[in-house]
Amino acid sequence: MVKKILKYGIVCLILAALGLNYLLNHFQKVEYGVAVAQSNYEDIVVNERSKTCSNKAAEAEIPDTFKKAAENEQLELYLEEESVAIAVKDKCNGYTWFSYDVNLDMQEAGYSAEIAGYMKSGISLITYDKFTPSRRTVLGDKAEKTYELRENGFTATIDFTKAQIKFDVVVTLQQGDLMINIPRESIKEYNPKLWKPGNDDISLSEIILYPFFGSAAHKEDGYMVIPDGSGAIVKLEETPKYATGYTAPVYGQDPGYDNTATQNSRKIAVKPLERVTLPIYGIIHDADQSGVLVIAESGDSYATYNYVSRDLQTKYYQSYFTYNYRTAYAQFQSRTNQDQHVLGFQERPNQFDLVQRYVFLNDKKANYVGVAKEYRNFLEKKDGLSKKKTETLDEVPMKIDFINNEVTMGTLGVENVTATKYKQAGKIVKTLLDKGYDDLNVTFKSFVEDDLAYRFKVMKNLGGSDDFKETTDYFTSNHIKFNYYVDYVKSYYEKTKYTASKLNRQDLNVLNESKSLYNYLNNPKYYTVLAEKDLNAYKKYKIGSLALDGLGANLFTHYDKGITGYSNEGMAYSENLLQYLNEKGIKTGVYLPDAYLYKYISDYYDAPITSSELIFIDATVPLVPLVLSGYADMYSPYMNFSSNDTDTMLRLIEFGIYPSFVLTGESTYKIKRTASNDIYTSELKYMEDRIDFYYSSVSKALNEVLGSEMINHTIIDAGVVEVEYDNGRKIVINYNDSDYIHEDVNIKSKGFVIL
Repeated sequence: MVKKILKYGIVCLILAALGLNYLLNHFQKVEYGVAVAQSNYEDIVVNERSKTCSNKAAEAEIPDTFKKAAENEQLELYLEEESVAIAVKDKCNGYTWFSYDVNLDMQEAGYSAEIAGYMKSGISLITYDKFTPSRRTVLGDKAEKTYELRENGFTATIDFTKAQIKFDVVVTLQQGDLMINIPRESIKEYNPKLWKPGNDDISLSEIILYPFFGSAAHKEDGYMVIPDGSGAIVKLEETPKYATGYTAPVYGQDPGYDNTATQNSRKIAVKPLERVTLPIYGIIHDADQSGVLVIAESGDSYATYNYVSRDLQTKYYQSYFTYNYRTAYAQFQSRTNQDQHVLGFQERPNQFDLVQRYVFLNDKKANYVGVAKEYRNFLEKKDGLSKKKTETLDEVPMKIDFINNEVTMGTLGVENVTATKYKQAGKIVKTLLDKGYDDLNVTFKSFVEDDLAYRFKVMKNLGGSDDFKETTDYFTSNHIKFNYYVDYVKSYYEKTKYTASKLNRQDLNVLNESKSLYNYLNNPKYYTVLAEKDLNAYKKYKIGSLALDGLGANLFTHYDKGITGYSNEGMAYSENLLQYLNEKGIKTGVYLPDAYLYKYISDYYDAPITSSELIFIDATVPLVPLVLSGYADMYSPYMNFSSNDTDTMLRLIEFGIYPSFVLTGESTYKIKRTASNDIYTSELKYMEDRIDFYYSSVSKALNEVLGSEMINHTIIDAGVVEVEYDNGRKIVINYNDSDYIHEDVNIKSKGFVIL
């Protein structure tokens, strides 16, 4: 008996050793650390035109307190040394931009010394005084300033002596651009007792650059261009429609600092705001004459966009960025009671060179179209963004995502849910081809139980290897674009060995309210590692294109074995992933990508077709489509359900976006208790009429402009817009409930015409 026990014991030890060896060999140890690209802003000029403008603005008087600091063929730069305020004269049209209203007597206007100091000060800080945020201004804190003139501008060394924080601000002219740079190495928190017990602990939280630059009390033909969702504008009216503010982090909220939200069955679900995917805003003082594009060029992942209406804090409309260097987070003292916590801070502030670029717009570029096109010009010069060489399309393409496999909690644990077998997908595609939908973009999407994520795997319950190859061969022979849905960023239901940690050492998870599920975010150092593991399978099954999800809103600060991982490093890891796949010959379409990824994408999926349409917005505009039109095909969010199909269809036409749907071969009810529980209808027999409606309507308009670039977008009247393409075609869309006459052409209500 003892011998038998020993025998089985030895066998168990051998098996355990083999299992441990397997785990060690199949979990690659990866050290955190990636090179973040250094800003090359001095090598780039966006506005390099030195011509004389056709429209001349009234010359503004520059006060004597401002001294000329630099001048070139296009701009003049002036500095007010007391406040670090600036003025910039655009020599093309004679218009002068000020960082505050120099004609206003602030005391007479009733502003307090604190507000007046904030308005006039070029640079302000948000600091933590122990744990309390506090705003400090150059004038209010009587910061010490020293200046060094440069050939093209100046360097100001600013020392907030009370807070014991100092840094350099480098302000320069580059032809028609104004550059502001705060080098990371110049930032010093020089309190020797910082973070030591008993100290006041005044630490840097945010830097605010020129929050009143281009601010205006009223401009008859002016507006703000806001990067909310697809894009929006707010008119600079004398009486604002609503006196309110708006703030949104560029590329999304950083969950590395946040406590995980809890699910509450009584909580009312609210539609989330649209994301800010472009690190820009625009200020137009006089349409088609004077405007400025502002770009958060370096430090974009730490930037927050802010809009403030007049009559809220001051009499001025404002647009500006703030840049985050440190945020408080909860360090829990109890595993069971989240009320027992203290506030924690990362010792070193976020590591980035702050670069903010002002591109001055004049003549026909001084509008929201010019804001978009000049930003694309910037991406071409900085990132090498270029038009993708794609197959010539004969008809408007349509995207079909198939949910193939999901999982649910069954009686004995996690169970696979077969939603669409491979052959079922082939039959559905054949039905669509027979109906005349020739240019299809088809995606397979499967949840893989072992990975707790959407990854690539050919599954037996879906038909196995033979059926997969037969179906994809059918797609190839019928010239159907095929790609596979993959998400290397997150897992569902529970953490995995790749899950990142928040700064407070908790698992980095976020509540996905639309699905009532928790997502666990992977440490970005594993993105390319996971792709490398899948590469052989991609080659085996001839997967030449991926539909990548999760890369939008995936930037966060986290803890990695004693190291702080920064969000700009997350950007570098995301770029490395796409670069690796592209180098291996795999095309990468991306769902709702952030702007820094544009140079890698073959297709843009889940394109924004609206702004958040907040009450203060005057119009939604196609800012994102104007940037990418002619450079990447853009596909809509799923059109399976919409509160207003007619208006949504017209919006796709207006924005030049192709329709997209998600389908299953089985009943939609089967995926009700899965991670696809937000899909309410997905069977072709119920979707066919909807697909026909969207495709037939959109194709009538967009077939006329396939492969062309949207070069202009004009709001003709309330509810009436005109879109112009570089092939000479114009599309006029009428959203109103009554007909509209434009240039002797009648546009029917809820209709469009092609000119």
